[in-house]
Amino acid sequence: QCNPRFAQTLNNIGVACTTIGKLTEALEYLSRAVTIAPTYAEAFNNLGWLFWDHGDLNQALRMYERCIELSPASKNPAQNRLLALNYLHQVDPDRVFQAHSAWAERFCRELGPAYTEWPVSRTVNRKLRIGYISPDYFHHSVSFFCHALFEHHNRDLFEVFLYSAAGREDEKTELFKSFVPDTHWKKVTGKPAKEVAEIIRADRIDILVELAGHTANNRLDVCALKPAPVQCTYIGYNNTTGLGAIDYRITDGVVDPVDSKQTYSEELVRMPGVFLCYTPPVRIPDVDTLPALKNGYVTFGSFSCLAKVTEPCVALWARVMREVPNSRLLVKNKGFYSTDVQQTFINRFKAQGIPEHRLKLMALAPSSFDHLQIYNEVDIALDTFPYSNTTTSCETLLMGVPVVCLAGNTHGSRVG
Repeated sequence: QCNPRFAQTLNNIGVACTTIGKLTEALEYLSRAVTIAPTYAEAFNNLGWLFWDHGDLNQALRMYERCIELSPASKNPAQNRLLALNYLHQVDPDRVFQAHSAWAERFCRELGPAYTEWPVSRTVNRKLRIGYISPDYFHHSVSFFCHALFEHHNRDLFEVFLYSAAGREDEKTELFKSFVPDTHWKKVTGKPAKEVAEIIRADRIDILVELAGHTANNRLDVCALKPAPVQCTYIGYNNTTGLGAIDYRITDGVVDPVDSKQTYSEELVRMPGVFLCYTPPVRIPDVDTLPALKNGYVTFGSFSCLAKVTEPCVALWARVMREVPNSRLLVKNKGFYSTDVQQTFINRFKAQGIPEHRLKLMALAPSSFDHLQIYNEVDIALDTFPYSNTTTSCETLLMGVPVVCLAGNTHGSRVG
């Protein structure tokens, strides 16, 4: 029971429903919240996330932009909007870059001046002190890619510090803690940017690497203050941060070819080979026999979030299914907790001539092991575009399933 006229309570219930996958109920509560309080900015941001889970990018963007209108100084909706722009089909990359640059200019102006001097040692031939800052030091996509980095750093050449802005901790957190001395693990969750910057300066960090970009709970506010003389962005985001305080972006020549027209505020550092190294979970299922051998038909699959499944993506997948008679498509994501979202997705394929019985829609699995086990139902994975998969593609290959990708002309459309 709640007061039906109290918008904050309705908003909070809507967020809780979104978190646990009750998306239909979430829409009801959040819609009631903004009806009662049309200037309630936070509720519009939460509606944006809900429409994201629905796969309705245009509506999500409208909610973020409404929130920004109501609360221009709010950090989250502006960054959520930047993230969403990467998912749009045929959006001009220059428009996306300009949006990031405009955000950075406004953000830095509000934050205040950055440091221009640093208390680092000038001694030559010493260990470099490298700090990594991230909100994702738990069982999170980013953790699968920074795991090997932390574990295999050359301790003779580098002294590693980990700054955790994680909102929750688990066994992955404890593992990462074990890779550094107790004094080099710093929990900075919820601390003001200036305070965190001073902690980093006190550690005399030579190179600070941020691992989140514009994704949830990032600490770009800390990086904007430039607490280290050299700063890099890596792994967590498929585009520029827009921040002049971040000097380099670590990438490779496949996702960012030397002739790429995509613009970044950072200087690109292209690693030889592949810029990512995936570490799989400790416990993984066995790879089963090819599903087509027992089913008598080919099963395509996608475990991407619905925001990545654009209309051109649906059209191409439907064409693939028409070209492969009797084939099926297994799609799994959070949005399918809602029967309304399922029906909308089914209708998108019906409009392309694919009947409902050729689709199998699944919500999230209860565990990582169960999630990976479902790959044993898939013969061939179909990547999304223009925002392709990273962690999902690595999981797919881990489970012996080939992935078909459509390469584009941006980092996000080539990382798959």
